[in-house]
Amino acid sequence: MSTPGSVTVVERWRLARAEIDAAIDSWLGELPEASVVDAARYIAMGGKRLRGFLVLEAAESLGASRDAAIDAAVAVELVHAASLALDDIIDEDVTRRGFEAAWVRFGLKKTVMVSNLLIPFAQRIVEMKYGGEALERTVAAWLDISRGEVIDAFLPPEKLAPETYMEMIRLKTGALFRLSAELGVLAAGRRDLLEVASHYGETLGIVYQIADDIRDSRDPRKLEREPSLRLFIRWMGGDTSKPLDTIERLIREAESLAEKMAPGSYTLRVLPRFIVNAMLANIDGDGGG
Repeated sequence: MSTPGSVTVVERWRLARAEIDAAIDSWLGELPEASVVDAARYIAMGGKRLRGFLVLEAAESLGASRDAAIDAAVAVELVHAASLALDDIIDEDVTRRGFEAAWVRFGLKKTVMVSNLLIPFAQRIVEMKYGGEALERTVAAWLDISRGEVIDAFLPPEKLAPETYMEMIRLKTGALFRLSAELGVLAAGRRDLLEVASHYGETLGIVYQIADDIRDSRDPRKLEREPSLRLFIRWMGGDTSKPLDTIERLIREAESLAEKMAPGSYTLRVLPRFIVNAMLANIDGDGGG
């Protein structure tokens, strides 16, 4: 982004990404199944860490230390990494972020098993560090993600109402951004802000996915392989301005929610626009987040 203030956000994001990467590596070293650590690290490597960044920024904007929220950031990124590894199998994608997809490197069976291990491992981290309510919200988010994936993988887009697109991305992508904001406020001890944080995070997730689909729909091979992109095209209905208009409307909504959640927090206010830029301009060139 071009404003001086947003450079600070970029710097904070890059610092957060390094912190999250180091914390993920440390946590994965504690996996009881030592034989899968290399595969787990491969699945979890790379990415923009936008969800983990949201956890840290939500917590810090409410007065918590980054150390108080780093384990929650690890948990959401592990869930995200596992979901991507499974997505690649479903979509038959052979690369991820410029490297072989995990299922190509390790095989289908091992990739499914390790991904399925990472999800409860992340849930255990959440329960140990943040308690029962945080765990309940983590389980609810994974259920929503799975429901969104079912719509994507099992229901032909040509037979769905175009409006189903927004519900699908709310579930498939909005749920984990929602959880990220929720865990951030829980790490800060601000349970009273859970609902506004939920709405804020979910809105960010929807904005993220629309921006991601704008980019991916430019690739004819992805458009042919991925049903969700064909549903995205049907949702547009020939109106090429609709995605960007929707993004702009949702950004304004998220900015208002950020002010309710943490009045005066510059980072939370500009984060929605930063996320769109990260996807459409492909900051750091590592593909999806």
